[in-house]
Amino acid sequence: MKKSFEKKYIEHIKIGLENSIYRTKGKEISIENFFTELVNFLKNSLKNNGKIYFFGNGASASFSNHMALDWSKNGGILSFSLSDSSMLTALANDYSFEDSFLEFLKINKPSNNDLIISTSSSGNSPNIVSVLKYCLKNKITSLGLSGLVDNNKSVQLSTYSLFVPMKTYGMVECIHQVFHHLLLDKFMGINEWKKIESQNMNFKNFKL
Repeated sequence: MKKSFEKKYIEHIKIGLENSIYRTKGKEISIENFFTELVNFLKNSLKNNGKIYFFGNGASASFSNHMALDWSKNGGILSFSLSDSSMLTALANDYSFEDSFLEFLKINKPSNNDLIISTSSSGNSPNIVSVLKYCLKNKITSLGLSGLVDNNKSVQLSTYSLFVPMKTYGMVECIHQVFHHLLLDKFMGINEWKKIESQNMNFKNFKL
């Protein structure tokens, strides 16, 4: 029996999740070691008042805003995303759109305790690349989520690279969002498979 579009779509999300490639400083490692290293870095970052800076364009900008909120509110690590339209347009106008993210990062003076997280489906967006080059030059830890074509700029420049080997934007974006939540949930010790009750985010009945 021929599979439906819907079943094929869900099947390929699973394929993308299971076949993603994880690298630390250019070396491939297992998914377990990859996320464990990141969680350990973030726990140390929390102890040392480190911050997280998220960068992305389009849908990836939405993910960045979303995760900056979740990490600040639930993860306990103060996080930022360039979502202020006045600041973004001012920086793009005064410098260039290519350098707008970089100049925002420079304003915030990132330290070695901070983590820079970029999300780019192609991995080659110029404003993302300029941030990752700055991080590499200044020894600031970065996590680059990318997809579509292996060995893109984000793969080459990120301290931690997560590459999704799928060919369409929708598929890559869906899978990136899963990995964003995987990292936060692992950091917080939230296990869906052990839950008896549903989470409640209302502050009066707050329950993770």
